[in-house]
Amino acid sequence: MNYDKTTIRGQIYFRYRHWDSVLGKHTKTIYALTLKELKKKQSDFLEMDNAGVCEESTTFANFCSGWLYAVHLVDKKPSTKARYDSAFNTHIKDSYFGKIPLQKITSSDLQKLYNDKFAEKGVNIVKSIHKLISPCIRYAYQNGNIMRNFAETVKIPKDLSKAVDPHQKVKPLTLKEQRAFVRALEGNKFAALYNTALDTGMRQGELFALTWGDLDFSGLCIRINKNHSCVKDIVTRKQVSYTTDTKTAKSNRMIPMAQRTRNILLAHNRIQKEQLLKIGIIQEDTTLVFGTIVNTALDSANVLKELKKVYVKINIHDKTFHDLRHTYATRLFELGEPGKTVQELLGHSNINVTLGTYTHVLEKQKIKTASLIDALYDTEPEDNVTAGNLCENGNRSFLKIL
Repeated sequence: MNYDKTTIRGQIYFRYRHWDSVLGKHTKTIYALTLKELKKKQSDFLEMDNAGVCEESTTFANFCSGWLYAVHLVDKKPSTKARYDSAFNTHIKDSYFGKIPLQKITSSDLQKLYNDKFAEKGVNIVKSIHKLISPCIRYAYQNGNIMRNFAETVKIPKDLSKAVDPHQKVKPLTLKEQRAFVRALEGNKFAALYNTALDTGMRQGELFALTWGDLDFSGLCIRINKNHSCVKDIVTRKQVSYTTDTKTAKSNRMIPMAQRTRNILLAHNRIQKEQLLKIGIIQEDTTLVFGTIVNTALDSANVLKELKKVYVKINIHDKTFHDLRHTYATRLFELGEPGKTVQELLGHSNINVTLGTYTHVLEKQKIKTASLIDALYDTEPEDNVTAGNLCENGNRSFLKIL
């Protein structure tokens, strides 16, 4: 080992300067009070350098930024990129945690970040940050940039101060509210959009991406094969509209079109065709079913603002656009549709998502099964009548009001 001595503020130090033959310069200087200490520091440095471990000065924020934009986001959808970009810039980039050198971070440091964010913002923010930090640390460990994966031992805090209902965000319209809502849509510029959302359970992004070629009026079905989103571009920082594949493979699906929906969409088709012709645009299979006056993508904020006005007209104040989808699913369960059928219609990737989301509806349906059992004994069946026939007849009055 080549070393020399130097004096710093009156103190003599042993000094080692590492020469990088590839870069052609000294890349590391190590100081120690004794030669034995210097040899130990040099040995540790060479071991980490040969393993490709990051420099001690590399902060977590700098490492995470390089990994995020050059590795993790290269194959992600625009909406996913925007979500991760926002989480990094809001919670990591300028935080005290982000300024800690990557090699010096401990599990305690990360746990403190999670605890602080939990106290300040709640558990959902912690989960969002964890989805960013955990794969970053795992990548650093697998590539030899750090000696261990310290993200494995941290725990996401739980809010034990109150019982959280996992279905509290599911707020479907009641049947009475649904019928009042439909009546209140008369004359609304987005009436066709809202009615279609209510009758098909399509996601807003799926509705915004729907084109006339996706509708089969003779076969009474709708093909859902794409999704629209408007997100901030992580390079230009401007809002950009994107049409991409559906959310998951299961989201790519065919759903039935009710006759009511068919009539609404056919009327909407005629009106749109006339409006587009006035400005020199010919309606085609690739034309958006629901678009602006010049057939560009709708703005979700404007759509929600108009929807809120309809809700207020019927004295509803706590519903969103997505609750139209929840209403559709709720009506299906009330009509006795199997969970697997509802899953396929909604485009959920897993039936557990469907059953978990609508547990409250299924619990109510369980209670009604008692009346179905009663129906078995209300009348004397004929020889060829099944229990299903009796229950169906007993529920006709319910079906008629839908």
